[in-house]
Amino acid sequence: MKKFVKSLLILLLISAMAVSIVGCSKSETPPVQQPAQEAPSPAEPAKPALDPQQVILEAAKGYFPKVTDSNNIISAENLKDLLDSNPNSVLIIDIRSAEDFEAGHIPGAVHSAWGKVGEIMDRIPKNKPVIVACYSGQTAGQSVALLRMAGFDNVKSLASGMKLGWTEKSKFPTDGKGMEAAAALSVVTSPANEKEQILWNAAKKVFTEIAGGNRAMIQPSELNDALQSNPNSFYVLDIRSADHFAEGHIEHSIHSAWAKVGDKINELPTNRPIVVGCYSGQTAGQTVGVLRMLGLDARSLTYGVRDGWVGTANLPLVK
Repeated sequence: MKKFVKSLLILLLISAMAVSIVGCSKSETPPVQQPAQEAPSPAEPAKPALDPQQVILEAAKGYFPKVTDSNNIISAENLKDLLDSNPNSVLIIDIRSAEDFEAGHIPGAVHSAWGKVGEIMDRIPKNKPVIVACYSGQTAGQSVALLRMAGFDNVKSLASGMKLGWTEKSKFPTDGKGMEAAAALSVVTSPANEKEQILWNAAKKVFTEIAGGNRAMIQPSELNDALQSNPNSFYVLDIRSADHFAEGHIEHSIHSAWAKVGDKINELPTNRPIVVGCYSGQTAGQTVGVLRMLGLDARSLTYGVRDGWVGTANLPLVK
């Protein structure tokens, strides 16, 4: 019996040791490591919306310094040379009346009513010179400013226009007859970016105002009468040279070099009309185009200080 009990104890001890060995031999399975989830990339901050007025102001201030290199005007002689060399190297947009265009124009020119130019902007190429022609160069000047502000850096006006420059002064022919509409040209251009789209819209708005009858010009006699009645009725900005201004200018007028007009924009009044005077009205026309895009009530003096105020109206200047 003792022998049996002893054997039983030995057997139980061996079993316990075996269980212990097996238990110790089992390796614990490490917990599965879940891959760390990457934090989502922060969303790109939305670009602030462009302020249209700020875009136009920036373009306006950048417009005037460039006129020191070029006044954006081409002489009849230089245009004739271009046409004689290669008639297809230049596009002429004639903004005179349809009747006058049909009666005679520069061969190859196309027609658009002045106030409709905004509707053909997408027909205007950027890869060759574009010349805008009117009667005297003054309304073409406004058109050139509006188009150049909208990104058409290849646009110029015909010096002194079709009547005074091409025909009377240069005696060049107007053999083109009938109608060639600019609106019939193919679409070749569109705004390059959001800023340019804003400038296109602003230019088109001014052309629409022109179509509605706002030509933004004032006769010397009308300005003189208004200033005699109330010197503060108009803000007169003279953009001729400082020397010519000192020799004689319209009473109460303020001087600025043309290339420096951008520096005076913040000083210009918003509570009364601005009249811009130059020599013949052509550079004043460009200035007025830019100021109109800014929403200012600006007008050019018909034929300018030299040719209009003095030459045509025979009105006095002061020193």
